[in-house]
Amino acid sequence: MESISRLVTRLNQQGIDAALVSDPNAICYFTGTRFSPGERLLALLVKKDGSCQLCINILFPYAGDVPALWYSDAQDGVELLAKELSGTLAVDKSFPARFLLRLQAVKPELKLILGTVIDEVKAIKTPEEQEKMLRASQVNDSVMARVAELIQPGKSELQLQQEIDGIFRQVSQGNSFDTIVAYGDHAADPHGVPGERTLKAGEAVVVDMGCVVDGYCADMTRTFFVGENTEQEIYDTVLRANLAGIAAVKPGIPFQEIDLAARKIIEDAGYGEYFIHRLGHGIGMEVHEPFDVSATDEVIVQEGMCFSIEPGIYIPGRVGIRIEDLVCVTKDGCRVLNAYPKNQEVLTR
Repeated sequence: MESISRLVTRLNQQGIDAALVSDPNAICYFTGTRFSPGERLLALLVKKDGSCQLCINILFPYAGDVPALWYSDAQDGVELLAKELSGTLAVDKSFPARFLLRLQAVKPELKLILGTVIDEVKAIKTPEEQEKMLRASQVNDSVMARVAELIQPGKSELQLQQEIDGIFRQVSQGNSFDTIVAYGDHAADPHGVPGERTLKAGEAVVVDMGCVVDGYCADMTRTFFVGENTEQEIYDTVLRANLAGIAAVKPGIPFQEIDLAARKIIEDAGYGEYFIHRLGHGIGMEVHEPFDVSATDEVIVQEGMCFSIEPGIYIPGRVGIRIEDLVCVTKDGCRVLNAYPKNQEVLTR
């Protein structure tokens, strides 16, 4: 499979003997088969010579292209797997400690390293993946247009959330994460859980939502106001930060430079202390994937990477405003996957 071939190439480039993938989503990415292993060992072993094996319990049906290394509940799967290992092994960050510690005990001579090489392969989307990401965002755009019509004074956060989720069930494979709807000062909590609070005219309405289409995730945030934008300065500052972050995206720079471009806008406007999270996150088959668009991430941006740009200002007891788009890196910049407007935040009712 192409994804495994790209992982083999990375292993050889970095002088790593093999990679061990345990995250079921990543295994699905590399093999095309999704598993729910529960407490049992499931691991994809990919070696630098191109050979690979899927270590899997006999209780799980599997007939894929990757050869299986079967084990039963009467056997020690880690011990069987260890016989296939030598040299330097890149292990993904999801590998359960109960198996990792056992592996270290069984084969202490192994050199274990954090498998960022696995994340690097997943982070660079193929043209086919990029088209799926675009389709998911286009569906998300169409739903956001309907959301703007559903926002009404007197409607609770929970009611609007339920309406959004109902639409997603009709037009997609469902939510990519729990929809966030927050009004007024409740929106000062970036991950606020919708409740029974009802909307009053003039309050900010933050809607952060995403769906799954063809197995790939969408994610976007828009902030609305009914009647008038009562926080125009803050809204305009967040919008300028969003646009600055997007404009900074290009191959060859570290993620931290993109974060800085957006964060500087907010800091220069005097709201730096109220921008309390990273600028963005990777996205693909999962809504949160490596790498972070943050002040500490020195990973170099590469063509094909997809991630969010989502600056926000959150003033406790007053308001929260966030604007989020997804971008895909091109050879000289980026393509914004969302088309829903950001300059039509005032809704007339």
